[in-house]
Amino acid sequence: MKKFYDRVAEMNQLREMQRQAFEDHSRFVVLTGRRRVGKTSLVYRLMEETRDKAPSLYFFVGRKAEAALIRSFCEEVRTKLEEFVPEEIASFRGLMQLLLEIGKRRRFTLFIDEFQEFDNINSGVFSDIQELWDKYKKVSNVCLIVSGSIFRMMEKIFKDEEQPLFGRDDCTIRLQPFTTATIREILGDYKANYTNEDLLALWTITGGVARYIEQLMNNRCTNTNKMLRYVCSSGDSFFIDEGRSILIQEFGKQYGTYFSILDQIAHGDVTESEIESSLGVKSLGGQLKLLEDKYNIIKKKRPVGAKEGSQTVRYEIQDNFFRFWFRYIHRNASLIEIQNLPALEQIMVNDYQTFSGIALERWFRKKMMESLRYKTIGGWWQSGVNNKGNNDDFEIDIVAVTVEGEVEAYEVKCNPKKYSPKRLQEKVEMMQRHLFRGHTVKMGYLSMDEM
Repeated sequence: MKKFYDRVAEMNQLREMQRQAFEDHSRFVVLTGRRRVGKTSLVYRLMEETRDKAPSLYFFVGRKAEAALIRSFCEEVRTKLEEFVPEEIASFRGLMQLLLEIGKRRRFTLFIDEFQEFDNINSGVFSDIQELWDKYKKVSNVCLIVSGSIFRMMEKIFKDEEQPLFGRDDCTIRLQPFTTATIREILGDYKANYTNEDLLALWTITGGVARYIEQLMNNRCTNTNKMLRYVCSSGDSFFIDEGRSILIQEFGKQYGTYFSILDQIAHGDVTESEIESSLGVKSLGGQLKLLEDKYNIIKKKRPVGAKEGSQTVRYEIQDNFFRFWFRYIHRNASLIEIQNLPALEQIMVNDYQTFSGIALERWFRKKMMESLRYKTIGGWWQSGVNNKGNNDDFEIDIVAVTVEGEVEAYEVKCNPKKYSPKRLQEKVEMMQRHLFRGHTVKMGYLSMDEM
C-alpha cells in the first residue's frame, strides 16, 4: 500500500506538537497502539514531509547490548545531523545529553521506536531521560516522539505515578486500526468492483490493522477464498505465528493460562462461569480482570441498561485478528505442526459463515460508533417467557440510543431471509417491560447490503 490512508487527526496532532517544539521549546510525544497498526509509518510520514524544514533521527531500540545500540545511534546522528559525536560515548544518557545540547542551537525531530525495550537493556535509561528532559526541555527545540507496541509496558512507563517518566509527555496518541470507511477505500483501490462479501472478509480477518491489510492487498487477495488461502499458504505464513509472537511479548511467562482463556472466548464461552467450567478451573476472575484492565485485550459486555455492577456479563476479544487467530490458528496448532495446511484452510472455509456473521455485527457497531450519532450502542439479552407461555431466551443484536434519545433495535443477518420482523417485535416488547417504556423503538435488520 504505497498510498497513505486516513490518519488525518493523528497527523495534525503530530504536526502541531512538532510546530510547538520548533517554535517554542521541546515537546515529548508518546505514540502507542498494537503491533502492525502503522505507528512507524505515521511518524515516517511526518519526517518525510518536514525534511526540508528540519532533519529527523530514527532510533530503533532492538535487543542488543547498550554499547552496540549506541554505536548505531551515534552513526545516525553523524549522518543525519552532520554533527560531531565523540567516539567515547557508549551510553544512552551520554548521547541524549549531547542531542539536547545540540537542540539548544538547532531544531530536529528524534523518533525512538519500540521505546519500552530500554527496560530489557538498561532500565535506568528512563530515569536518565527524565532528569535530562527536565533540565533541557525549556531551552531546546527537539520534537521527541517515542512509540511502543507492548501496551502493558508503555502504560507502566508513562501512566504509573511511581515511574520517572510519569507526566513528562505533552501528548499521547493511541493509534487505532483503520475505520470502516478507510477499509472500504483501500479495498476499492485494489478491486474497483469488490462485493460486500469481500469487504466483510477483509474486516473479519484483519480488523482494520494496516499491516495485515497491506499483506493481503499486495498479494492481490481481494476475495474471501484468496484471503483464507493466503493465511494458510505456508507453515511460516505471516499470519500463522503473528498472534503468538505479539501476545507472548505482552503476557510473558504466564501466557499459557491467558491463551487458554482467550481460546474459550473466541469459541463462544463468553461468561466467566462458562470459561471456568470449560477449563476446569474454580476462579479466573483475576486473570479476566488483567486481560481487560492491564492488557486491554478483552472487554465486558452487559445488556444495554444494565447497571455497572450487574452480573449479566459476557466477555469478548476486542481485536478482530486475535479472535480470528485463536478460533482457527491456535485451536488447530497440531495441523500446522504437521504442515497439513489444506485441512486448516478447509476448517476455516466450513466455519467462515458462522464466524463472519459475528464479525458483521461488530462491523455495524463500529460503523455506528464512527457516525457520532449515538450515545449508547450495545446489545440486549434476557431469559423470560414468550407469548406461548414457554421459557425463552430473548436477545437483540444491536440496541442503540441516538444523541437525541431515539431508540433503535436491529437484528444482524448475513442472510436477510432469516430475519423475522415478528420475532424482533416480540423481543422488543420483552425489552420494553424493563427498559425504554413509553419509547417508540425503530426496528429493522442490517445485512451485508447495508455495509
